[in-house]
Amino acid sequence: MELSDQEKDDASIVLVYFFGLHAESWNINENVIEKIGEMLWRDSNCTKVLDLLPRPGIVDKGYVIRQLRGIARRLASADHSYDICKTAIKYGWERVVYMASEGI
Repeated sequence: MELSDQEKDDASIVLVYFFGLHAESWNINENVIEKIGEMLWRDSNCTKVLDLLPRPGIVDKGYVIRQLRGIARRLASADHSYDICKTAIKYGWERVVYMASEGI
């Protein structure tokens, strides 16, 4: 399957988001698309886990009740990624995706 120019541009935007401007020059191929899918799945899972964590404080019944609204709001927005998730993706996947872009 041949990727369109728009699909390649979109993939490049995702790569730059995670890895920085140097990723803009990487070749986009089907292997890279596959790796992006795996990365996004892992980022989504990381974000879901962090959304469920209460924020720092003394954990008692009142604290949990106060935190529920924030947890619910974070779960409902589902259009974000935590920096720690993004950083984990960067360090765990940059070499893998670059190698896929080179056909390795």
